[in-house]
Amino acid sequence: MKRLGISKYLLIAAIAVGMNTGAHADLLYTFDTGSSAGDGAGFNGGTFTWSSLYQNVQHTGTAGGWNMGGSGPKFEFSWPSQTTMAAYANDPNAHVAFDLSVNASSFTVGGWADWDWYQLHFAGNSDGSAGWTQDAGGGNPVDTNYHPATPDGSWHFDLTFAQVGWQPGDSWFQLFFGSNSDSAKPVQFYVDNIHVYSVPEPSTFALAGLGAAALLIFRRRK
Repeated sequence: MKRLGISKYLLIAAIAVGMNTGAHADLLYTFDTGSSAGDGAGFNGGTFTWSSLYQNVQHTGTAGGWNMGGSGPKFEFSWPSQTTMAAYANDPNAHVAFDLSVNASSFTVGGWADWDWYQLHFAGNSDGSAGWTQDAGGGNPVDTNYHPATPDGSWHFDLTFAQVGWQPGDSWFQLFFGSNSDSAKPVQFYVDNIHVYSVPEPSTFALAGLGAAALLIFRRRK
């Protein structure tokens, strides 16, 4: 009987460790009702608007060419969300994910023609030594051509904090988005589903499995 009690406490401790390993709360911004997230995060720079038709945020620049930095939508994690971001920055398993897309309404200015080219870009920025980090992984994240018959396109990106230049000890965080195209043909692209989360270590899954098994054992013994 005593042996069972010790095992029970050990297994409960394992469950607690597994739960604490992933203690960060996810930050998820879907922009279903506007460009502001309501927790101090939101778009506060560049030419953009909220699209009620697509329920996401649209870059509304009217000039083609290179649009990054101040001229592209900037998403900033202000207080209180920056407090959560600072905790994530110290987590080696922290990720940020987001979706970029274009559709027929993205090509309303400039007389787009079949095979006209465009690119979509992004950059991370923070107060750390990495500073501005553009296009994690190198190359152009989206480098494609316009086709009138099939103008729609969407791309999902999932990157570690390190890849976008966010480092342990950082205290403020920004994501910039932009495009590149013929100077007469702007791309009014969309940003959606910005998600900040942590990927659990394999050991966490093992502990969670151990905890689940323990609960089943105790239930059967009762």
